[in-house]
Amino acid sequence: MKITDVVVKRYWDNRRPDMKHADGYEVITVEVQTDKGISGIGFLSLPVFSHGEIGDVIASLLKRNLRNVVLGENPLHTEQIWQLMYSATWKLGGKGIFRKCIGAIDIALWDIKGRAFNVSVSDLLGAHKSHVKTYANVAQQLPPDELAEKAVEYVENGHTALKIRCGANAVSLEEATDRVRAVREAIGPDIKLMVDINGTWDAETAIQQLKKWEQYDLYWLEEPVSPEDTSGYARVKQYAGSTHIAGGEQHEGLNEFRHLIEHNALDIAQPDAATTGGITDWLKIYNYATMHHIPVAPWNLQQIHIHMAVGLSNVQWIEYFTPDRGFFQNRLFDRPTLKEVKKEDGIYFEAPDVIGLGLELNREVAEETLLND
Repeated sequence: MKITDVVVKRYWDNRRPDMKHADGYEVITVEVQTDKGISGIGFLSLPVFSHGEIGDVIASLLKRNLRNVVLGENPLHTEQIWQLMYSATWKLGGKGIFRKCIGAIDIALWDIKGRAFNVSVSDLLGAHKSHVKTYANVAQQLPPDELAEKAVEYVENGHTALKIRCGANAVSLEEATDRVRAVREAIGPDIKLMVDINGTWDAETAIQQLKKWEQYDLYWLEEPVSPEDTSGYARVKQYAGSTHIAGGEQHEGLNEFRHLIEHNALDIAQPDAATTGGITDWLKIYNYATMHHIPVAPWNLQQIHIHMAVGLSNVQWIEYFTPDRGFFQNRLFDRPTLKEVKKEDGIYFEAPDVIGLGLELNREVAEETLLND
């Protein structure tokens, strides 16, 4: 089997999302075609900022540079192709948006691999769970009282774990405390409460805030400091008490996660398959974290990460962007269907019964949002 083409399409939703840091969202899909009639789909999503778009740069890298690298290769040789794509960059060029491009193609290759063997991607990974535990992303940009009301709605729908946003890119420190207090008081003591800082604090701020919030019993504090500040992560973890320190969504590659884990800086690893360069690279991080008894809870990308969560025993949570969020990538993709199962201890996803990744676009949304180059 050989790769014959890479087809790239851009979809743009300019409706302002319910988060402060973006004016809209873009999804870029990648279809890798082969001479055996089997195609695979991958994608990446990115915010549209007021200072301008970057999707045109990403699309060019995919359509031109990486397409030229992978043409003629056997799509089943995912590790070999990953190394070819990575080595095609110059010096440290394999980080940032280029790595996201590598990830989109790699995800499509895994889709091909599943389709070639007529199995779900989760079946390629070595284990199987029928249901996967979720936590709900409740990161809406709302005043504290309204956010608390929204959190109650989630609890009433069966969610027992919620994550809110309190970073400096969303609110002040004072309002962050107001959010935590209001949500905890509204949902009661038995619901797990996670707080996301998006890497916007320094270590001292995080330590002091955790002291103030000790009475609110946080389950985890996510990305308390910038991704480069490994020593800061470690200091926060040292003083975090019963609160777990989670992070990794902005980290790339095994070396960065190894640095965090070797410095005892993480309780929970959150690698993102899009950011770190696809499923191939993600699996290396998963294996290293598992070897060091660090649980994995991948960030975002629920259509892809559901397969890792089903097929790998140490994926303990999957982040759930619920339909009420109107999250663009979830509107754009109809499949795989993420079916909720309500249990006493929370909301689970049922393992999807699909071939490959099972990605299918919503035709109406795709037609409305397609960007014509």
